[in-house]
Amino acid sequence: MHKVKDPELFRLIKKFLGSYLLSIRQRSDNTADSYRYALNLYLVYVQEKHNKALSEVQCCDFSQENIHGFMEWLKNERNNECTTINQRLSHLRTFCEYLHKNGKIAYSDLNDIALISRIKDQRKQELICLSIEQTKLVLKQPDIMKKTGRRDRFFIALLYDSGCRDQEILNLKVKDFAITKNNDAEIRILGKGKKYRATPISSEVARLFREYCKDYHPDTKESQDRLLFYTVRNGLTAEMSADNVQRFMKVYEKSAQCVDRTLPHLHPHLFRHSRALHLYIAGVPLPLVAEWLGHSNLETTLIYYAQASLEMKRKAASKLADDDKSVFREDITFKYADDEKILKKLSGLK
Repeated sequence: MHKVKDPELFRLIKKFLGSYLLSIRQRSDNTADSYRYALNLYLVYVQEKHNKALSEVQCCDFSQENIHGFMEWLKNERNNECTTINQRLSHLRTFCEYLHKNGKIAYSDLNDIALISRIKDQRKQELICLSIEQTKLVLKQPDIMKKTGRRDRFFIALLYDSGCRDQEILNLKVKDFAITKNNDAEIRILGKGKKYRATPISSEVARLFREYCKDYHPDTKESQDRLLFYTVRNGLTAEMSADNVQRFMKVYEKSAQCVDRTLPHLHPHLFRHSRALHLYIAGVPLPLVAEWLGHSNLETTLIYYAQASLEMKRKAASKLADDDKSVFREDITFKYADDEKILKKLSGLK
């Protein structure tokens, strides 16, 4: 058994993720989870690169050379997008600043880390979103004869239909998916900045929810406070991780690309971008799309609009469905709007 070589590092990690981010910096639980995930990935990289146990990792392993190598590893080994890699870099820089404040990293080392350049995102040269047909194609990839296939199909459908961020879906509890007395469905989300929003869900996805619960939450009343999505390993139930989502999306990306070679790389945020684009194309006003997705600053002019009510958002969803412009229907015709600048902003590419 290895003795912890630098116990102070792990004490500071715990304090950073707990009291510092949540209490001192007033960051949300989702943000803290993002930092936790980045640090876990970095520790995995350091262990692999230097062939050492976790207990042997030290503060000095947070260096310019290692962090730059980590970014290359994310790009080449994990196929992460530029935005993801740059976010990991930002998280590590913040943690290194914390280490410096606590006397564990020299100022010169911190300055070297600050000099690491962010990766330029060449994707901003083009609009990357799934078409309606491509979205439907992806939804057909999970094998619904299998329990995990039904889970994956529901997850992807909910991700698209709600326009939620990946972590927002992973954080949902069963009680957050509500069926009203009128048989309307909605999910209640605690998003970035601890901002609450409610989002209407289509009848098609509500049906998938019921089917999913038969497999994973047979006693829905007893499961109200349990996580909607979870995994079971060796008899132990755990929260489904972003890694798990990435793994099954990679499988469906490969199978879907056998049918459509133009299909872009699948990642959770792509469905959010695509949903926003499809809503806009269907005629949903831009301010309503911003409200739907929980954006605080999609367009400067949005500050002049009053907040949309849940019923307004529901009508917008009905408009998409009633016009047969839904990925869950077969006869769909869409025309892309001519305003490329707006579309790029809507899709998060500007």
